[in-house]
Amino acid sequence: MSAKYSCQIVADLLARHGVKYVVASPGSRNAPLIRAVDEHEELEVLTVVDERSAAFRALGMAQVSNAPVALICTSGTALLNYAPAVSEAYYQRMPLIVVSADRPAQWIDQDDSQTIRQPGALGNFVKYSCNIPDFSDPEGEMAWYAARCCNDAMLAALSDSRGPVHVNVQLGEPLNTDYPQLRNIPYISEVASMPALSFDAVKTLAEELAGRKVMIVAGFMQPSHTMSKALGRLAGYDNVVVLTESMANIHARGLFPCVDRILLQVDKSDEAYRPDVVITVGGALVSRNLKHYLRSCNRLEHWSVGLNDTSADVFRHLTKRIKADAGRFLSMLAGALRREKSNSDYSAAWQRLRAADEARHELKLQESPWSSLQAFAEIWPSIPAGTDVQLSNGTCVRYAQLFENPGIHSCHCNRGVSGIDGCTSTAAGASYLYKGDTLLITGDMSFSYDLNGLSAPLSPRLKVIVIKNGGGGIFRFIKATRDFPQRERYLCANLEINACGAGELFHFKSLMASSFAELKEVLPWLYAHEGPALLEVVVPADEDARAIINYFEN
Repeated sequence: MSAKYSCQIVADLLARHGVKYVVASPGSRNAPLIRAVDEHEELEVLTVVDERSAAFRALGMAQVSNAPVALICTSGTALLNYAPAVSEAYYQRMPLIVVSADRPAQWIDQDDSQTIRQPGALGNFVKYSCNIPDFSDPEGEMAWYAARCCNDAMLAALSDSRGPVHVNVQLGEPLNTDYPQLRNIPYISEVASMPALSFDAVKTLAEELAGRKVMIVAGFMQPSHTMSKALGRLAGYDNVVVLTESMANIHARGLFPCVDRILLQVDKSDEAYRPDVVITVGGALVSRNLKHYLRSCNRLEHWSVGLNDTSADVFRHLTKRIKADAGRFLSMLAGALRREKSNSDYSAAWQRLRAADEARHELKLQESPWSSLQAFAEIWPSIPAGTDVQLSNGTCVRYAQLFENPGIHSCHCNRGVSGIDGCTSTAAGASYLYKGDTLLITGDMSFSYDLNGLSAPLSPRLKVIVIKNGGGGIFRFIKATRDFPQRERYLCANLEINACGAGELFHFKSLMASSFAELKEVLPWLYAHEGPALLEVVVPADEDARAIINYFEN
């Protein structure tokens, strides 16, 4: 005996399409769905009470596994709490499978408990949505329809440009009635070719690049040996410069991994540094300076490479959309460019900036008082090899742009939408699946916003560093807000949170560092501790802002 037929169909097709993990939140309307997935031997169910946190946990699990992760919630506002993480997953192209329980359609808008208009509620942030009615005939059209909808949802989530989908399941009472086990649930597979251009097409594009100054810019993406190897080869050509951000997860010789640092050395008016063609791969960029610089370039061609569905013209110079697997395309392009002769000094001009960049960077660190800049200068190089790093939005992701550590396994931040709302939960989800250590580096505002992310279930391999800089420290140094009269009260909003106390509340072993010497002493303990551990790093707010302003503007 088992749960309702529609729930059995959902559980079976989740597993057959590659889902291994389901994050479920408690409720009564979704009890039949929870029962169905729990009884399926190929699905593991995690319980997370807060639906917003649950969705971000699923996002972190999808980042690490590079596989679909399902979510199950009850009816009503529970579904709406998924929206922040689902929108982030949409722009990260992560396959979250949202399964929401609902009351039968006839009870919507009838003042019955926990009823809202759920079908299409996530419509702007999902690739596919469907609404499955309640039914009791295992051989009827509704059973066939439910299976078809679930198959379509999974295929949409996993094809080409991947992303989240929404399956809304109407469930009438009684909710706990036993049903016979369904057999032979229809399963639809898809045979799709990996998009790739022909050699002749790539050769033609390579001919267009011959003798021209080419800049390749890598935004956030999953670690890829193919991509790293291809970009390493391309960086060796005299007319190619490769700029990568921390979350591009690219490690190869000849690249410029600290974008914001190297741009400080570039004379923006000097045509020697300006590209003729910029090729972008990966997701959105953190570096506002790079975006402004490339927007200012005249006669620039922008080629966007990837399985994208829209024209992301962030530099306002888009001329080509190359719809292909980016790693494979760049590998072919590297081979094709080898046949094109070039006598350019473009790469050499950028390479000459390295020594000046390193000297300036070290000087600024020496001049800096105790601050987040000083803390990151100690933290980032110390991160043990093989660690999976998660960053909060705000200041942390920007400081990470200034440092290198090629031993890091991968680096992630929710930059699809760039909200602060689920950074801790995403890290908790990632740590649940990653076999090594996961380190979250977060600010005190982001940390306070997502305290539920510290709740069980947790991996003993999760480490957290909270940079306590007096609330929203970013508002003290960005030009848009640093002179705003009501900045401290309404933007920085210092909550004076006790991060160590919060960590201990959730059974984290916690310590504090309030100086460079203390930080240097306790970091080895953080990395070596067996079990969840939290380090609160306290820096003075005003000095913190002055240090980073001085780094960039003086």
